[in-house]
Amino acid sequence: MADRALAKSGVGVSTVGFVTGCVGVLKVFLLALDVDAAPEPPPREPAVGGTEPFLPARIREHSDSGHGVRPPSMLAFRHVVDRTRPELTFGVPTGVLRTDPYSARPFVGRPAACVSLWDVPGHGLVLALEALTDDSAPMIDWRSDPLQNRDGAGFEAVLDEFLAPFDLAGRASLDDLFPGLGRQLYVQATWKPVRELVVHRHRGVGDREIVEGLLVEVVSNGGERVHSLVDGPRTGSDARAAARSWGVLWGWDRVPLVDRPVQPGAAIAVREDSSAVLFDLEATAPGTDDAGHGTGEMIYGLVPWVAVRARASADYWKTLEHLRSPEGLTGDRLADALEDIAAMQARRMERTLLRKESIHDDRLHSWTRPTQLRALLARRVADEIDTLDAELATAVDVIEHAMLRSAELRGARHTRLAQGWSAAGAVIAVVALFAALAAVPDTSEPTLFEHWAHALALAVALTLGVVLAVGVWRRP
Repeated sequence: MADRALAKSGVGVSTVGFVTGCVGVLKVFLLALDVDAAPEPPPREPAVGGTEPFLPARIREHSDSGHGVRPPSMLAFRHVVDRTRPELTFGVPTGVLRTDPYSARPFVGRPAACVSLWDVPGHGLVLALEALTDDSAPMIDWRSDPLQNRDGAGFEAVLDEFLAPFDLAGRASLDDLFPGLGRQLYVQATWKPVRELVVHRHRGVGDREIVEGLLVEVVSNGGERVHSLVDGPRTGSDARAAARSWGVLWGWDRVPLVDRPVQPGAAIAVREDSSAVLFDLEATAPGTDDAGHGTGEMIYGLVPWVAVRARASADYWKTLEHLRSPEGLTGDRLADALEDIAAMQARRMERTLLRKESIHDDRLHSWTRPTQLRALLARRVADEIDTLDAELATAVDVIEHAMLRSAELRGARHTRLAQGWSAAGAVIAVVALFAALAAVPDTSEPTLFEHWAHALALAVALTLGVVLAVGVWRRP
């Protein structure tokens, strides 16, 4: 897609000494899609100018060593700016603006939205939904759950909100979001509604499924909100109403990023399932911002992590499908099952190996790094992924045993068939001999039968009867 930008922003990072606080909030929804990645990832493109502070502007230009998580490739994006609303500032901790305003470089621009599609090699696609707006309508709150879909609230409502600036809703397809994408990918799924392409987590809430994705809300001064999420009341009418509505009342953890943050004692808030993060910029080290090389790169590093985690759940559902009908593992379906298992085992081993990437990241607390948030989330879900991988390994053993048993049964049937045809061949030989003898003239008649057709009909009838008897006999 040659020109994928719907609109370009002409405003960027600025030095504004008179700013006393950043009122802008960056909302990010990384949504894993149940669409296989391309066999060969598209070439990586450089960062797209004019799309600050969104992910297309965060594409790293340096080459990766290949020792860590493979970086995503952007397939398409759209970016729109709301020029009817006043400008806002974003990206710098409020404490920095107050103590050293002339060195701060916040992003100054109008509210905007961006949607981009990323191909994570070997793990599928991730749809990134982003919005830069004011803080009047928080997305992350302990009373709601945007990753569930209950009675028209939650996931679909949040998806519609992100797509509204593009005059679209969750029923839109990927080809509606990115016109021409279907011709580029040649994947039937690009014409399905986005809300039908989501991956559901292998563990839900009761009988309700949870969407595999990650919510991140970046604020410049979030101390009060972090306190509300972590230390807020978990009893009372509000808590009971939230628990009834969503089936669960999620817990939140206060997680420090560095030893000496901009605001002493500041931390980020992470939901107990590591699927939502309230990122307070005042919890970062001095000199870090979102407009430059800072938390923006952290969010960019989360794209492949979301795909890897979601693919583990997708493997769970695919394995469960094979387990529910092991007797049907024959023919083309057997070949598909073998391919699925081989790919799943490769991904499972890749997850195990890449877990070593974050081995000592928790010791580097003097500054913030691009991989810090990804490593933090990976450590938090490591036990859950280990348990899932162990379950998948056991399930694979069951499926492989079922396939071996199926192969044994097919071998036994083939053996019975061969034996049956041997018996049929012997009978046919006898019938042929009888037919030949029947054609021998007698002393008083031209042949044993009045006409040669009678002998032929009798031979054919006997042969068909024998074949039918053998076919019934060889069935298990």
